[in-house]
Amino acid sequence: MLLLFIINFTLPGVINQGDRIFYTDARSLGLGGITVVLENGDNPGSSGLVNRISLMSSGAVSSFNEKRGLRVYDSYGNNIGISTLSNNTFVDVSLATSSIIIPFKFLRIGLKHQPVWHFNYSYRYVQRDDFYQITKTIDDDYTGIIYALVPVLGFTYKFINIGIEERFFYGKNSRTYRVIFPTAPDSSISSEAQYNGSTTKIGAILVPSIHFRVSYFYTFKYTLESDNTGDFSYPDVHSFGLFYQPPGRIPTRFMCEFNYENWNEPLFIYRFGVEHTILNSYALRYGFCLFPDYKQTAVWSTILTFGMGMKTDRFFIDLGFGYGKRDYLHSDFSGLDVGDYNLKFDETSGHFVFSSGITF
Repeated sequence: MLLLFIINFTLPGVINQGDRIFYTDARSLGLGGITVVLENGDNPGSSGLVNRISLMSSGAVSSFNEKRGLRVYDSYGNNIGISTLSNNTFVDVSLATSSIIIPFKFLRIGLKHQPVWHFNYSYRYVQRDDFYQITKTIDDDYTGIIYALVPVLGFTYKFINIGIEERFFYGKNSRTYRVIFPTAPDSSISSEAQYNGSTTKIGAILVPSIHFRVSYFYTFKYTLESDNTGDFSYPDVHSFGLFYQPPGRIPTRFMCEFNYENWNEPLFIYRFGVEHTILNSYALRYGFCLFPDYKQTAVWSTILTFGMGMKTDRFFIDLGFGYGKRDYLHSDFSGLDVGDYNLKFDETSGHFVFSSGITF
């Protein structure tokens, strides 16, 4: 019943231009994007949960599909269907999180490299006249990812794990704007912007028993400076998480995460994940992530996820899958320059992440 409620309440969500990358690695994706309570996760304090030298690397494949249609009405004002204007598909292959953590008694040092913000997006609009003949086609394509290079310093004492990260951002956003006319020369404009910036993150994880964890981290607000376009400012972030494994013989872990971001209005992100361990070597995971668009909070995204993993004493392999759908029912299209049309958007996304690692 809970899953049906979640699907019916939001089933919308996709990752595209300017959106967050909601997961860190394959295990995180399989658990709905959970990061704050995982070993070697996105919480600086999680480095305290790593007791051996740990190396990890990940790769990601993301696909996006967007349909744009126009609601058609009869002379009485009744909606009689949807006229498809465009169907855009985009596939992207990129790095996901890679890291190294080295423990020294109570001290942990490490280095991470991870994508943070996605700019990949493909927009197409076909304009037609009263006889439904194409007058022009507009293609507006963006590509780019913002990465973070992250030195990590952590401390652990009994059940207390704390840490601090300095995150150095870099990346670029390329844009190609094309106007295609059926009976005239086409026009095309290209541009590229480089971005850089930095921020600090502090966090803690308390592990009073093997069955329970509580965690928190705080990210200071920061600005991505550009050499070509305007700067982007991002707010401070509060992240809370819980981990619970019921006592007994069934090794099932329940995890949840709640983020608060202070944009022009408060923005809340929810994550939930379940992990089943089989024979201490195999794992089955599933979860979901809910978040609104940071520009239009009435537009919600939902990502349903699934994952699996295998580990030995030294090696581990994880796979993560995610499917998202975004609802534009309450979106404001005034900035798209498409006239006074009653548009219908349908966006879906697919995510696949592969992670592998070794411990010494």
